[in-house]
Amino acid sequence: MEKDIGLSLGLLAGTTFGSGIGFLWNWQSYDLVWSVSIFGMLGMSAGLGYALWSRRSQKIS
Repeated sequence: MEKDIGLSLGLLAGTTFGSGIGFLWNWQSYDLVWSVSIFGMLGMSAGLGYALWSRRSQKIS
């Protein structure tokens, strides 16, 4: 269950961040799509990594 939450929150945070960066830099639609996609994937991997790290640290303690 933690993996699903980590992926979902990572996707949400990554796409929001990518969209904000794109709008701040006044990118047009194609550049914005790439920005949102890349930051979404980075956010998903970070969320999944955090979920796995959190699960591992809970098992140790």
